[in-house]
Amino acid sequence: MTTGFPAFFLDRVKRSLLALLLVGLMVFSSGGMAIAAKSSSPVSTYTPAQLEQIKRYLGEVEELRERMLKIPGYVQRKRWNDVQTYIHGPLGELRQTMLRLTRTLAPDVQPQAQEAAKDVFGHLIKIDEAARLEDSRKALQNYNGAIEDFEIYLNLLPPEIKASNG
Repeated sequence: MTTGFPAFFLDRVKRSLLALLLVGLMVFSSGGMAIAAKSSSPVSTYTPAQLEQIKRYLGEVEELRERMLKIPGYVQRKRWNDVQTYIHGPLGELRQTMLRLTRTLAPDVQPQAQEAAKDVFGHLIKIDEAARLEDSRKALQNYNGAIEDFEIYLNLLPPEIKASNG
């Protein structure tokens, strides 16, 4: 009894259709994953009022960052008391100002901004410790780390702010 088609031909057709179905399923599902990935990271948009508030806090943060530039000179001249006084005095408000600025950012970047700010503070604490131990190498190393982490922090700000300040 022959059916008109050999059995091996039908098996080949079934396998080809199954392979085609699997390829189509993979293409469709990977496209769906890309859409899901895009929707899980919301686009950060700011109102004009939020941008103004960010600019105001950024001005304060940048002013304090400029003050940090005095630290290497104090370290090189081994003015350890001045290093400590400067960290606790003029730079003492840096932590609060950065935290206020962080709270004005979009929720999707706040964790990264908090981490970068925490790293800046960590370096300032280590500079203070280095000044107490009169360790120039450790102080300058942590100063450089603080500046690097500051840049990471500033790069998290909205592009509109960077364009208007840059």
